[in-house]
Order: sequence, then structure tokens, then C-alpha cells
Amino acid sequence: MEIIVEGTGTAKFTPNEIILKINFHVKGQSYNEVLELGVQNVNNFIHQILIPNGFNIDEMKTRTMVIREEQKYDKNTQTYIKDGYSYNQEATIKFDYNKERLAKIMEQTSKIENAPMLNINFGVKNEKECKKQILKIAYQEAEIRAQALAEAAGKLLKQCIRVDFRPINAEYVSQSYLASNQMLEKANFGVTSTIIKTFTPEDIELTETVYCIWIAE
Repeated sequence: MEIIVEGTGTAKFTPNEIILKINFHVKGQSYNEVLELGVQNVNNFIHQILIPNGFNIDEMKTRTMVIREEQKYDKNTQTYIKDGYSYNQEATIKFDYNKERLAKIMEQTSKIENAPMLNINFGVKNEKECKKQILKIAYQEAEIRAQALAEAAGKLLKQCIRVDFRPINAEYVSQSYLASNQMLEKANFGVTSTIIKTFTPEDIELTETVYCIWIAE
């Protein structure tokens, strides 16, 4: 007799990694102007923030870099007209969870000219190990269910002959989120002390489901 069962594994993990997303934005009248200013802003961030805080230049990974013509709506002509150019570059830095280091970066960034927007997420470094733990829990639950069904049918559970799992697009990132504009609103109270004393990221909850076929005789 074949027994088909489903098992679900769920576990919570404490974030041990900070994912810092940096958005550089510049607006100007010409392509060359925004390109020059954008590159300058990135270099300023690297030499005033990253390097002094112990990062190497190659730890900042650029995701996108776009220069485009901007437009605005003209009510008089009821058409869109040219409104200069914009430079946008998105980059990411990942580092071990450290509130003091994060707070220092955010406070220093708020003081540089044309500061980039910072968005902070919290994740886990070893995603594979987390997934293994969850799948193990899911398999154990499936085995318990198969055993219960076999006993109810008066059979002995022999072996699992097939395991499948339903892939879930789980994000190994905490729901906690921090943006630099949130901290700037509290700047009068001290950015560093605000983060260190009041902010603790939420645990990351992950779920995986497996399907098992067991033989019972």
C-alpha cells in the first residue's frame, strides 16, 4: 500500500546579517552634468563612509546605473516637455549584524553633501543551512502522518520511496525595515543612540512543504 502525505516545516531565525541598499540620485540639465555629479557622489560615499568604516571598495555591489532624460507636464501646452536629466545608481553592501556599525554609517551619511538614500534590511547569511533545518522538520512531520495512517489501516510503515517539495519563494530577510529618512527625522535625538537603544529586527520565519510517498505492508 502506498501512502502519500504532506509535511510542513516552519522555523524562526534570528537575523545575523545587515543588507544595506544605497540609492544615489542626482538631477541636472545635461547628460554630462548628471554623470559627473553622480560619479562624484558615489566616490564621496566610498571615501567618506565606506573606507573609514572598514569596507573595501569591491564590497559595494552595483545593481543598476541609469541616466535618463526627465520630462514634466506643461499645463499651457498640455504636453510633456524636457526637464533635464537624472542619474540613479543602486548598490548593495552586506555585512555581519552590528547595530553600532550600522548606526555610525547612517549618522555619517546624513552629514555628507547630497546624501544617498539608505534602505536597510536584515537577513541570514547561511540560507542553505536554514533551508536544510526546515526541510528536516517537514520530513519528520510527513513521517509522523504516514505512520498514523499506516497504523489506522493495520499496516506496518516500511520505507519512503519518494520525496518531493513545493518550492516557495521565501525571502531570507526579516520584515523589519529601516530607511535613512526615518532616522533623519530623529536626528535631533542622536541617530546612533536611537538605533542602538530602540531598534531590534524581527526574527525571520520560514516555511517549506514536502510531499512523501511511503510503502506500508
